[in-house]
Amino acid sequence: MAGTLLVANPHAQNGRVGRRWTAIEKAVAPHLPPDRQTSFTKAPRDAEAIVRRALQTGTDLVVAVGGDGMFNEVVNGFFDEAGPVRPQARLALIPAGTGSDLSRTLDLPPDAARSAARISPGADRRLDVGRVTFRDPSGNVASRYFINIAEAGSGGAVVAKSNRTTKAFGGKLSFLWAILTTMPRHKNTRIRWKVDGPDPSVGEAVVNNFIVANGRHFGGGLTPAPDARMDDGLLDVVVVGDIDFPEVRRNLGRFRRGTHLSHPAISHFRAAALDTECVDDMLLDTDGELVGANPTRFEVVPAAIRLAQT
Repeated sequence: MAGTLLVANPHAQNGRVGRRWTAIEKAVAPHLPPDRQTSFTKAPRDAEAIVRRALQTGTDLVVAVGGDGMFNEVVNGFFDEAGPVRPQARLALIPAGTGSDLSRTLDLPPDAARSAARISPGADRRLDVGRVTFRDPSGNVASRYFINIAEAGSGGAVVAKSNRTTKAFGGKLSFLWAILTTMPRHKNTRIRWKVDGPDPSVGEAVVNNFIVANGRHFGGGLTPAPDARMDDGLLDVVVVGDIDFPEVRRNLGRFRRGTHLSHPAISHFRAAALDTECVDDMLLDTDGELVGANPTRFEVVPAAIRLAQT
């Protein structure tokens, strides 16, 4: 193992990761080389820059400690404008944040010691990632990668509210509170899409939420894309149609269990790439982090991340 970076967000779980770092490091250390480098993030997007610099200077394994937002930053650090920074590098995830939906999809244990124990020199599980092009808060065209899920519409509005609210009570309750306080005022809007590939299609609908999933879970345990696979070279698109807050509330249990796809206002399909046109502003989040609005294109990048855990 030529070089290992342990990167952590000390502010994850309302600062709990920083306060418990000695115990976390003790749990993880037996499964990593002693000459590893450790870096702590200090600001949003910090992990992205830290990881990119480490990969450019020869790091072969990045071990990320945090939640879904941290994992999103780290994954973006694996790429630059030209594509993968170091294609042979591997990633390991140690769930330690408010949101751990990605670890649910990957069936990783919720505690640091057991997740670290799954790191193996021979492990090389190839995962797809998604890439979305959108308008950033300044109105400029931008793009970001996502490993778990991207969504435009009510989901982005819920994420914006959740990120402004304390997460002291955990991911599940934080997202539930954000849903219940945001959805009553949310205005559904129209979106058009065009699917590329061997089975091209077009669609248009007034939607509550437009979900493009690589993984199955998000929102503190919701299961919007129950059939999604992270290694099939496709994104699962779930279109939540023109439903109101009472209907959302009645179906929260189905979204949690993943039994909502039979709802008459919900449609779903798979695509390697699709172009979108938003009639009105639709907030966009990637892996639970608000990044901008009005997505214009989603595409899958097959087998782009090598997971170092069995």
